[in-house]
Amino acid sequence: MNSRERVLLAINHKEPDRLPVFRPNMIPTYEPLDDRVRDFLDTFEFDRFAGVGFIKSPDVRRDLPDDMVEDGYGCKFKYKGVGSPYCVYSPLADVKTIDDVDAFDWPDPCKDEVDKERALNKAKELREKGEYATVVGIGMLFHRYQWLRGFNQWLLDMKTNPELHKAIADHIYHINSSIALRTLDVVGDYTDIVSTGDDFGTSTAPLMSPEDFKEHIKPYFKEFIGKVKSKFPHIKFYLHSHGQIMDLVPDLIDCGVDILNPILPLDNMNPAVLKEKYGHQLCFEGGIDIERVLPFETVDKVEDHVKRVIDILAPGGGFMFKAQAISYLISYENLNTTYNLALTYGRYDKN
Repeated sequence: MNSRERVLLAINHKEPDRLPVFRPNMIPTYEPLDDRVRDFLDTFEFDRFAGVGFIKSPDVRRDLPDDMVEDGYGCKFKYKGVGSPYCVYSPLADVKTIDDVDAFDWPDPCKDEVDKERALNKAKELREKGEYATVVGIGMLFHRYQWLRGFNQWLLDMKTNPELHKAIADHIYHINSSIALRTLDVVGDYTDIVSTGDDFGTSTAPLMSPEDFKEHIKPYFKEFIGKVKSKFPHIKFYLHSHGQIMDLVPDLIDCGVDILNPILPLDNMNPAVLKEKYGHQLCFEGGIDIERVLPFETVDKVEDHVKRVIDILAPGGGFMFKAQAISYLISYENLNTTYNLALTYGRYDKN
C-alpha cells in the first residue's frame, strides 16, 4: 500500500496496512541536533503530503537584518533563540476605526499572474503517480489577526469593538479564501486535503468562550469549508490547533473539519475521550507527548506511552501518527523507539 492509499483510508475511517507515519516538525534552537537524529530524519521513510498550491501567499516572509523577517502584510518577526520567530511589529496595532482598516494597504489576492496550465499538469501528474495525498494550504486567519493587531488586542477587539474585529477579519478572510478558491478552481479535482492552522487554546482552556468562538470565528470557517466542499465534496479539511479546545470540537465538526492536529497530552486533549466521542467524525493526527515523555522519560516509558496512544486512537482507522515537534531535548533513542513502534506496533495486520 502506498502513502496516498494509506492516508485516504485513514482519513475515511478505515484501516490501512499500517498507520500513516508523518515526519515531526523541527523546533528551531541555537542548540544543534544530535547527528544521529539528523540522519534518522533524513533516512526514515515517512508518509507525506504533496503540495499543489501554486499562488504565492502574502504569508511568505523575506529576510531582514538581525534575525528579522517581514511578510507581505508588513508584519515583522524576530527569532529569539527557540521556536518560530515572534511578531515584534503589528502594523494595525493603532487603528481606531473601520475607515482606518479599509485604508490599510491590504495584499491583493488576485494580482499574481499564474501559469494555470503548468499547475494543472503538475496536479494531474501527482494524481497519475498516486504516490502521495495532495494538499492545498491556506493562510491562518486568526494568527494573522494577532500578528496584524497584537495578541491581547485581538481578544479585546472581540469583546470591546466587535465591528472593528469583523472589519479586520473580513479582509483577512477575503485574502485567504480568494487565494485558496482560485487555486482549487484549477487543481481541486486533484486535491485530497485543504489545510490551515489556528491555535485556539492554551494548555488549560480555549482562548475564548464557546459563545465567542461561535460568534466571531466559526462563521468564517463554516463559510469557507462549505464553499470548498460544495464544489469538491471529496476534499477533506485539516485543521492544526494547539491548546485545550475540547469545548470547541463540536463546532469545528459542524464547520466541516475532518482532521484535527496535534491533540497534545500537555494541552489536556484526552485521546480516549476524543476517540470515544468524536472518532467517527474526526481523524486525529498526533497524540504523542512531546513535552514530557519523549524528552525526559526512559526508552521503556516511551514505548509504553506510544503503544497506549496507538491502542486508543488506531482502531477503526481515523488516526495518523506524528510526534508533532522535536528539538535537541529529544534523544535519538527515544525518537527511534517512537517511530519504529509506529511502523511495527502500528500495523493493522500485526495479529
